[in-house]
Amino acid sequence: MKQVWSKKWHAPRAWVAALGVSVGLMGLSGCEETGTTDPAAGDGSATPVASAASTPVTEVAPLSPASAASAPEPAASVASEPAAAEAPSAEAQAATQVVSGPVLAGCPMFPVNAVFNTRIDDLPAHGQSSQWVGAIGASVPFHPDWGTTEDAYADDYYGIPWNVLDGKASTTDWPLTSLWWPDESNCGLKQANGSIAVQQDCGAVADQARFPFPKSGWKIEGGYLATNEGDRHVLLVEAGVCRLWETGYAYPQANGQWEAGGAAMWNLASNAMRPDNWTSADAAGLPMLPLLLKVDEAASGEIKHALRVTFRNPLMADKVHVWPASHHAGNDGTGTIPFGALLRLKAGVTIPANWGTQAKAIAVAMQRYGLYVADNGSNLYVQGEPSVRWDPNLIAQLKTLKMSDFEFVDTSGITSRAGFDARSYAVPAR
Repeated sequence: MKQVWSKKWHAPRAWVAALGVSVGLMGLSGCEETGTTDPAAGDGSATPVASAASTPVTEVAPLSPASAASAPEPAASVASEPAAAEAPSAEAQAATQVVSGPVLAGCPMFPVNAVFNTRIDDLPAHGQSSQWVGAIGASVPFHPDWGTTEDAYADDYYGIPWNVLDGKASTTDWPLTSLWWPDESNCGLKQANGSIAVQQDCGAVADQARFPFPKSGWKIEGGYLATNEGDRHVLLVEAGVCRLWETGYAYPQANGQWEAGGAAMWNLASNAMRPDNWTSADAAGLPMLPLLLKVDEAASGEIKHALRVTFRNPLMADKVHVWPASHHAGNDGTGTIPFGALLRLKAGVTIPANWGTQAKAIAVAMQRYGLYVADNGSNLYVQGEPSVRWDPNLIAQLKTLKMSDFEFVDTSGITSRAGFDARSYAVPAR
């Protein structure tokens, strides 16, 4: 069950430097309340790159050192073994070729018919939209929950970053990782030949669980300051096999191992969901990376996917989630908004002509694709990556939006279609 925890990172800055961490794009979510982590499975409509069965099912090439690390190696790391370069799998390449939705590191951010990549601007408003908006507060302002500082030691550094493993050489140690919730987690298990098999439900092998933390230069929500707490998410894409791994409450240990709340994995070429009632790095059991705002997409003028949004726990329905969520927080919320609920910017909201390209792209994405209620947090907080390339006027422009400009969406027009599968992210064709 999802719980809220507060945990300090024990290492001082000097010790962090000794681990060989290079300063990259990382951040702090700014949420008042935190979530946990857990695994992935289910069935989907696309050809899987790596399945998530209940036993180890997927092998990664034997581990090898990174050929050119961008920063010094950690002082203590798990031993690696040589491996041949790994090309993207045929399934991953095919999924990338057919997808017209968002792509990151050569991988689709789920198939094009995934609900996150599907326009919902033709669906009606939810019958309880006015009630929910009123409970939140019509005047609550939109909060862009990311920063423009890339110094991971800075006090004003926040946002949620991600890591990419290039797939051509091992850039990860797959270190042993102590999981707080192993029984709802995916993990890697090292095999006799040095390869890694992916395990679903790691409860019985908790002492052998591994997570693909990068060897160096790892990017983590909250940055490197020893005083930073919060969700401490680590998100990464295995580019060669197109798997997404996400964890929270991640803390490096002095012995080269890690500690984390749990570990979730998705096959990005599949619409497979996590088992029902399994959480992820978000309380709703949703993937985070595909729903994050990314500066490259905003700068291009078009964002082709939904976003993630948080609301305070008292507003959330107690122990209730709706598709496409697989989980809910058990924090005794007294409200009625379920985890997985869909919010959108009203079609009637006029986007100012003098807004910049990035602000316009974000506003249009919120009208077309919406925002999924993903976790407890501050009201109307929407998360993105930290980057110096965000438009200096962007935050001020978006903050002029308020809760009354939004409405919740009735998704029964999707869930009532022939062929709908409640254990898949796929949206059936009309």
